[in-house]
Amino acid sequence: MSSPAKKQTEKRKTEKIAIFGGTFDPIHNGHLAVANAAYRQLGVDEVIFMPTKLRYYKKDRAGSEVYDRVAMLALAIDPYEYMRYSDMELKARPSQNYTYLTLGRLKRLHPNCELIFVLGGDSLEYLATWREPEKLLSFATFAAAVRDDVDEKRAKELIANYERDYPGSRFRLLRMKPCAISSTDIRNRADRAESLAGLVPEAVERYIRRNRIYKKGV
Repeated sequence: MSSPAKKQTEKRKTEKIAIFGGTFDPIHNGHLAVANAAYRQLGVDEVIFMPTKLRYYKKDRAGSEVYDRVAMLALAIDPYEYMRYSDMELKARPSQNYTYLTLGRLKRLHPNCELIFVLGGDSLEYLATWREPEKLLSFATFAAAVRDDVDEKRAKELIANYERDYPGSRFRLLRMKPCAISSTDIRNRADRAESLAGLVPEAVERYIRRNRIYKKGV
């Protein structure tokens, strides 16, 4: 197994990179399915997971610490040579922790690469409300994951609106099978000491059990 540090810093010659952001608390098989779909359907050289610094939880939920999220992420992607993770957003100051700034930094680091930002179809609804949408949409192609005909129809409507309002913006559709896996459900199951089989990679489940992640009151 390669170390998290190696998984993070290993460099390869790339021409097209998919960026996949989220809290990943924890990373689960649904996230990996999206990453694999991006690799297959978008023709990218690698998929970079970009864990975010902030967690948005209700007070009755138990979330993991940053180092646990990174450790679980490293374990989950270790079998895949084309998957990496970046701690860029984890290191950024709060005032600089916006997606358009992250993509701008990545564009400067990879000036000759096409960047594709992967997001869920539901997030596509709110893309215009993100900070500096015009700059945001100029830095990358946006790939929206859709899971059925209804999702695809709505995504196409939204994309047509964005392409009209933001000339030069670029979009792709990422077609996925329906997936009912939820990080919230996984955290609740872990708290009740229930099996996580089929929801997270075995290495991630062992890490959760061994370190009692998501146990409320611990």
